[in-house]
Amino acid sequence: MVANPRITQKEIARRLGLTQAAVSLALANHTSIPSKTRQRIQSVARKLGYVPDPFLSGLSAYRKRIRPAHFQGNLAWLSNYPDREGWRYSSTFVGYFNGAVKRAAELGYQIEEHWLHSEGMTSMRMERILKARNMSGLLLAPQPKPNLGIDFCFDHFSAVTFGYTLAKPQLNLVALHQFRSMETALRKLQTLGYKRPGLALADDSDQRADRNWSAAFWSEQRRLPQRDRIPLLLSKPLDQPTFTKWFRKYRPDVVLAIWPQVYDWLEQAGESIPQSTGLSLLSVPDEGRKFSGIWENPQMIGAKAVEFLIDMIHRGECGIPPIPICMLVEGTWMPGKTVRTRA
Repeated sequence: MVANPRITQKEIARRLGLTQAAVSLALANHTSIPSKTRQRIQSVARKLGYVPDPFLSGLSAYRKRIRPAHFQGNLAWLSNYPDREGWRYSSTFVGYFNGAVKRAAELGYQIEEHWLHSEGMTSMRMERILKARNMSGLLLAPQPKPNLGIDFCFDHFSAVTFGYTLAKPQLNLVALHQFRSMETALRKLQTLGYKRPGLALADDSDQRADRNWSAAFWSEQRRLPQRDRIPLLLSKPLDQPTFTKWFRKYRPDVVLAIWPQVYDWLEQAGESIPQSTGLSLLSVPDEGRKFSGIWENPQMIGAKAVEFLIDMIHRGECGIPPIPICMLVEGTWMPGKTVRTRA
């Protein structure tokens, strides 16, 4: 039985009356080819059963790695914060952005910032602006609150977001592996001799993580003796009086939290850190040496989001995905100075 011949880019070009170079760029979703032309070429390629040659694809990827990147196009960093600079108040989000910008430059792309709440801006106007600038890829910054939605037409764009705060639509995302990071922190603390860990979070912080923090804590807590299982503090909001009351009632030997100000709250409650009580942050604000806990590797998350997005662009994947894909990046334990080895 004779196999059907492989459909090549040359054959697609012949049928459409175009150059092979134009077909190649269109199949890579390159913005130098007009959007309607790209869609027409991609549609014909699908109908003909075109499949990229894996050997040629591998050779192409190798060549791209060993030569300097030429300019490929622009990507958009799209913020939905009420304040234009609102997302910059989080050092983690700034890390995402910086990592994305660096990796994009290495691959020949530039990232432009766009704000959904600019004066006179509507979702339709933003869509027109992005299309006019030939931006086929969007990085959606984390949302200001959990469970938010965006009224925006993604039909002509590849899009990746960060974390779980965007509830509607559900897009492909890159995030810290919070569940594993909590496991990492608790198991490291156990090896240091801590026996009674307590978790104190603002409820919206747990919601932002899709409840992965609390889920992992409860999962690990089941391994502890009943006498060492301290009730989780999930507070709306988490303030100092609520925290201090919980701490004095249950006396954990180590506190896990997200906010650095918990350090001050413990000191003002009469604790000496780490001599009397340990503190482990689930998102240390920088790679400095003060706080013990989990470093999110935010620049890695930003870089992986760009790689994810560019791969989608090359495959011509636009719109809301029928089955969203989540890429999770491991956190790294930072020894810091707020925990110690206990006898």
